[in-house]
Amino acid sequence: MQTLPALRICICFAAIVFTCPAALSQTAVAPEVAELQAKYDEKVKLDVLRPHELAVADLNAKFAAALDRAQEAAQKKGSLDDAFAIKTEKEAILSGKYVPAQDDAKTPAGLKTMRATYRAALGRLELDRDKKLRPLKEVYAKSLEALMLTMTKGGKLEEAMALKKMREDLLTNLVASGADTRTEANAISAPSEKSLTNSLSMKFVPLAGTNVFFCIHETRYKDYAAYAAEEPGVDETWKDQSTDGFTPTDRPEEHPVTKVSWEDTQKFCAWLSKKEGKTYRLPTDQEWSYAVGIGRDENRKKDTTPDTVFKSQTDFPWGGEWPPPKDSGNYSDQSRKQKAPNSIAVYLDGYDDGFPTTAPVMSFKPNKLGLYDMDGNVREQCEDWFDNAKEDHVLRGGCWYDGVRANLLSSGRFHRNPDFRSHHYGFRVVMVESAP
Repeated sequence: MQTLPALRICICFAAIVFTCPAALSQTAVAPEVAELQAKYDEKVKLDVLRPHELAVADLNAKFAAALDRAQEAAQKKGSLDDAFAIKTEKEAILSGKYVPAQDDAKTPAGLKTMRATYRAALGRLELDRDKKLRPLKEVYAKSLEALMLTMTKGGKLEEAMALKKMREDLLTNLVASGADTRTEANAISAPSEKSLTNSLSMKFVPLAGTNVFFCIHETRYKDYAAYAAEEPGVDETWKDQSTDGFTPTDRPEEHPVTKVSWEDTQKFCAWLSKKEGKTYRLPTDQEWSYAVGIGRDENRKKDTTPDTVFKSQTDFPWGGEWPPPKDSGNYSDQSRKQKAPNSIAVYLDGYDDGFPTTAPVMSFKPNKLGLYDMDGNVREQCEDWFDNAKEDHVLRGGCWYDGVRANLLSSGRFHRNPDFRSHHYGFRVVMVESAP
């Protein structure tokens, strides 16, 4: 069997380590605080992340060996399709960036079972990682409290207030992770046997802990075209796919539809609900957070809004690394700079995903839930109001227009009024289990 390449697990889980420095990154850092943070980071790296990295590497090695045996057995039986599917799976895990694909009708039964076993094992490893992390956070919180008291007594009130905010953010995250760790682990290892496909070939997978099925891709140009063909009076702004002098030619019907407002999305969902006999709508802000993998960190209350919810400053859909690794998604890159330049654009240096503007949906690897383009391609409109003023609706996710770090965070939020349209705004839908 081939040797597995080094895995970047520490990068992938860096977001779990740095759950408190929102205030730290935006204010002057006292030397005492920086020293505490450095000690905490090093302790987490050595005691939690590194052992987890090794455990996942061992799991992947065992899974690759099992795939080797399964491929050999399929070849002996003369089962070409099964052997080829298993070979493809093995190549994926040997790449070092393995995420179990979603099962479909063509997936061999044996491979479905192996994937389910892998997901369950990975879920257990992640639960173990979170359990080990919790006491380290508690010790760190106590150290911050002691330092805050010292600063207060010494008259360093501004520094003490900044430290208080850091500690509160850490404790908020600690409570949330303690309450929802098992739910989140179940979500990332949820079986995919219950995936559904509607008459437009839009595929949905269940989102654990909710009553919705999440569409694995953004709403495509061809999906919206089907709606516009049946409904009179649909605004035609969406038909124009050109931006800054560039028009996509690579399977344009598979690109996400853009230049649609929140009001437009509501009409599309109403049409689709009637057509399919199911309830379709935009995802809520909270559902979107669970889909991108940060739902447990937000510690929502009854009065929480997208504007006031806790926002991690270190968690990206691809992990904790910045800038995004190669092929992470469709962002403001060198292709855009060359073919669709804009005087106010920010481009990612050294990053080129090959798409100047939008890309065909599902052009990049999915996340652990099998959802594509949760960051990149288009910004996605959600059901909720952004705040209590109830004037703007919230949007989530980075897009081809983004090269700014803050905009690509998993926690990033944006807001626009209900009739606003843009070349980098699109949407995806969820399907509610019960009929309308």
